[in-house]
Amino acid sequence: MSSPDTGEPTQWQFELVKGPLTLNSDGRAVFANVLLDGETVIATYQTAPPDTLNTDKNLYFRTYDRSLGEIDGEETAIDVHVPLTIDGKDVLDFDGDLGGHKLVLMNDLIYFVAILKGREDVAYMAFDKSFKPMAGPLYFGIEQKNIEAHLDMGFCGDGHHLYAQFFYQNGETPPEEWGASIYQLSPDMEQKNHALVYPDEGTFVTGTSCVFVPAGQMGVTADRLQIFSTNKAYGDPKRVGIHTFAADMMLEFVAGSRSDIIVEDLDVYFPTGPSYNATHQLWVVGYTMENAEGEHGMKDKSVELGPSFIQIFDADWKPIQTIPVNGGEAAFRVMTQTEGDDLYVVFDEMDKYGWAESSRARIEHYRISKVPSQ
Repeated sequence: MSSPDTGEPTQWQFELVKGPLTLNSDGRAVFANVLLDGETVIATYQTAPPDTLNTDKNLYFRTYDRSLGEIDGEETAIDVHVPLTIDGKDVLDFDGDLGGHKLVLMNDLIYFVAILKGREDVAYMAFDKSFKPMAGPLYFGIEQKNIEAHLDMGFCGDGHHLYAQFFYQNGETPPEEWGASIYQLSPDMEQKNHALVYPDEGTFVTGTSCVFVPAGQMGVTADRLQIFSTNKAYGDPKRVGIHTFAADMMLEFVAGSRSDIIVEDLDVYFPTGPSYNATHQLWVVGYTMENAEGEHGMKDKSVELGPSFIQIFDADWKPIQTIPVNGGEAAFRVMTQTEGDDLYVVFDEMDKYGWAESSRARIEHYRISKVPSQ
């Protein structure tokens, strides 16, 4: 699908206009997210104590204008030592920690899926934009180990429902039989549908994302969920890249939708926060690359923290430009949001096992422009 503007661009420009700005005031940051709310940018992040990733990870947020001028400084979104209450009733106790999570802003509410300490299922809730609890929790998901992994989930919304996506391994099956376990959830905290979606080639592995794409955007003729993951299992002797495929709104695989979109000289992984730009009809996919051959696949020692990038594609998955984030320093868990001429990128500097002595959650702002044909 071509750009809606008159004429075809001969060159795109993605100018870093501000950042990276550091979000966390102290602690070791992990799990940053970014949400766009009209003229406001909401950035969230957790911090961990010096010696562990398994406790005391409160959730914080900052708000900015679209130029990343700060509106409100660091505020606590979730204190993991205080139960959440709705109408004076305790509804959720974090037991001192909050695990992996994702957020979606839809219809003026922030929807939230999260892994909780001591539970094998997943919690789903709604907050207002000041993180006051409004509804939930709904607990859902398959609770059997080695069947459905909830780490590094996908989460998106279509304006009417939310879609949570997990890694379905089904025990000891080979990687070619792994798929995406997708749940359709209502804003009223009900599970409406569930299905397993498998690509017709490659596999589906943890460290994933999903994006709702309505008909008429990005060249699609019907509403769909665009799904992202690595195309091979971690540690595969062949090069591990990133692929994408789609599910329709009945949660069935869209034939012909799978494509390998990022394959480099080293393994790449964790496409956890892609987004698309409706104004310019561009995809933005963030990812991380291993530092050296084989480092990503080392069993129980995989570093994962490494050089990280955003790659820009047109609607047909033609690569436009690859941009290193964090000034070329190592980063992880790259998340993006883009609207109009603005592109926002967040990430942290924490490795998988929490070895990093320091870690910043950071945000960058890029301006999108193009040079028209002469």
